[in-house]
Amino acid sequence: MTPKIEKVKQILLEKSSVKQLAYRQTIKSFDVLRESVKQIAMQLNQEVAKTDPSVEIKYYEKSDFEFHLKFSGDTLVFMMHTNVFDFDSSHFIHQTPYVKSDSTREFCGMIQVYNFLADSIKYNREGDVGYLVGRLFVNKDQHFFIDGNRPLSFLYSNFAENEISEQNMAELVTECMQYCLHYDLMAPPIEAVFHLTVEQKNFMSYSSGIPTSKTMGFRMESSDNK
Repeated sequence: MTPKIEKVKQILLEKSSVKQLAYRQTIKSFDVLRESVKQIAMQLNQEVAKTDPSVEIKYYEKSDFEFHLKFSGDTLVFMMHTNVFDFDSSHFIHQTPYVKSDSTREFCGMIQVYNFLADSIKYNREGDVGYLVGRLFVNKDQHFFIDGNRPLSFLYSNFAENEISEQNMAELVTECMQYCLHYDLMAPPIEAVFHLTVEQKNFMSYSSGIPTSKTMGFRMESSDNK
């Protein structure tokens, strides 16, 4: 082989091989997370139903790379990205002894967790907005950290110590649920919904409601703004 081809081979064996391993470990981690969500949904549904059967907690399988947890008016959407990522040189993981001692630990698969209103998913309201709760990054050793809203990013920032397990994935799911339950849907100021075009009325009828987001409340935009 020529020196250039030899160099390509070396990169493939070193970097690409590590990325493939990180990808496989992320798939395994996603499955652990999936099972934790299933168990939590089953346990909570049994307990809550004893007092109020109308409060539904349910797990939904969407695809190999997506599943949902519906709990009352909220839905957590878990999505695994199929690519592996590196981080900017200023990112905190590059300053840790854990990564400094082995630079291949910096390559991570990504699992994203979004919060949507349950009705946004149920009625397929395409204009509704979901909000990122956190991003779970998993490396070749199945170590992880979370990039996102507090307290998640604070609780799971120790890349060297955090390892994927059934216990910490269950804790992660409950933290995400608590975070979502702290925020309620707020009615908009009347000025925001004072006018209604025929186009907007037709869209509302089609999608079973005004385009809605939990943090921002009801939102109406003209087609020009979109």
